[in-house]
Amino acid sequence: MESGEIRDGAIEASDSFLLFPAANARLNGDGAWAAHDFYGIPPFTDPTTQWIQANIGYETNVSAVITQGDGGAGILADGWVRSFKVSTFLSADGNEMFVMNQTDGTAMIFPGNTDINTKVTTNFPEPVYARIVRITCLSGINGQYALRFELVGCKI
Repeated sequence: MESGEIRDGAIEASDSFLLFPAANARLNGDGAWAAHDFYGIPPFTDPTTQWIQANIGYETNVSAVITQGDGGAGILADGWVRSFKVSTFLSADGNEMFVMNQTDGTAMIFPGNTDINTKVTTNFPEPVYARIVRITCLSGINGQYALRFELVGCKI
């Protein structure tokens, strides 16, 4: 994503707050993605429905995600995602969703960030074959979600 290989239009989110669209979510970028609820401005949504995803454009093996907070891009407050889950899709239409689960069938919950700049690499237990990778936010700083991220994988 950071290289621009994944185009802006292939990065989507459940929603965005004003100047923080999904396309701003590139690792080390000057901006960030922030969910609409980021600044506590209504209308509020169920926090577990806030997500961002990247459509790689072809099926590939993805082995990790790297996340960062907003890098100080926020106009009112700094933000980051403290925990998240990952879903993947094989088709561009959003069918064939695969949620990364533990052996007991519950969703894997990955630790996120603890500040606005430190990169956190989350390695998957094994690479997943995917076209789209979705990060669903589970907790953020003060309930706010802001994120920059990168996908790690290799073309098949």
